[in-house]
Amino acid sequence: MDENLNNENEKIENAAPTEPQPADVMPAAPVEPENPVEAVETSEPVEPSAPEPVVEVPAVPEVSAEPAEPPAVKGEKKWFVVQTLTGQEDRAKQSIEEMVDQEGLKNRIFQILVPMEETVEIKGGKRRDKVRKMFPGYVFVEMILDEETWYMIRQTQGVARFIGTKVQPTPVSDKEMQRVLKQLGKEERLEVSFEKGEGVRVISGPFRGYTGSVDEINAEKGKLKVLINIFGRDTPVEVNFEHAQKIV
Repeated sequence: MDENLNNENEKIENAAPTEPQPADVMPAAPVEPENPVEAVETSEPVEPSAPEPVVEVPAVPEVSAEPAEPPAVKGEKKWFVVQTLTGQEDRAKQSIEEMVDQEGLKNRIFQILVPMEETVEIKGGKRRDKVRKMFPGYVFVEMILDEETWYMIRQTQGVARFIGTKVQPTPVSDKEMQRVLKQLGKEERLEVSFEKGEGVRVISGPFRGYTGSVDEINAEKGKLKVLINIFGRDTPVEVNFEHAQKIV
């Protein structure tokens, strides 16, 4: 029995040691350093990257529901000619003025003009003073043309149409309008129907009773140059309009 025990002990002592079996547990994940740059060992120093440029974005202006001021009026003011219904120049002028007041268009329609002039009519050697329209059937309007002003004036009582193309009205040239405005500031003019070459009789002045033919007409000065036969030859004589009478 002792021999058997000794044999068993020898077997146990000579047996290879057994390795411990690993536990059935997942290994813990490695802990990364808080700053990866510090964990990296490099032979060269790490240069910091350049900061990105800052782009300034303009602020978007706030848009209110209602503008504090009315929008600026675009366009250039010009003179336009409006044709009226027969004999309604004054009525059309008054209607346009009333419309401008009612619609608040004083910042786009400035002047409404029916050009008038004082004239002197000579008939039968008699002088008659009168006032007449320089352009019967037309009204001049100084305005900024846009769709609203164009439409409003066309709808005004007494107005027939604008003078211009089928597309839009044509403004009066500055040169032509200056001529019209200058005429309005002139003194009275004589309205005569004398023609060069027609026969006239002098009814007043030193050549009263003489007859002759019209050689020149000076409407600005209101004078005629009449060729009167004196001593068998035609002699030019200057005569005022009112001192001459047509030979019928």
